[in-house]
Amino acid sequence: MIRFLKEIYLTGFTILFKLSRAKKITYRAGGAMTIITLIESFNLTNISSWIDIFAGKQIAPRLSEPEYILVFLVLAYLNLYVLIVCGFTFSHGLPFEHEFNNLKKSRKIALVTSCVVLLLATIVFSIYSISAHRHFIQEMTATL
Repeated sequence: MIRFLKEIYLTGFTILFKLSRAKKITYRAGGAMTIITLIESFNLTNISSWIDIFAGKQIAPRLSEPEYILVFLVLAYLNLYVLIVCGFTFSHGLPFEHEFNNLKKSRKIALVTSCVVLLLATIVFSIYSISAHRHFIQEMTATL
């Protein structure tokens, strides 16, 4: 299961890498890595909101804008390390992009479909989380 999730993560990178119109490989890899980092940061924000909702009070600290930027940069550095720096040692990132072309068609379809489904689930989860957290905040302020 962990291997399949890793392959979906790498497939997302591969799809974004291939969709890029940049000519330099470093720009294409950096753009794909940045979008992956944005998706991860949305998921972390949503999880933080749900922790508050399930606890019934604000547990997760509200981050200021510089703190959000710092968290994003830490995630970006981790993705840079995993996808690009260590990529050649552990067959992540760019080497996986080359291997992706040699996968069986059924495996490619399964990975791309899973990646798209997870992306759509992230979008739906984000929209629902925003709505639920706003409602939670309104209830909290109404009781004060």
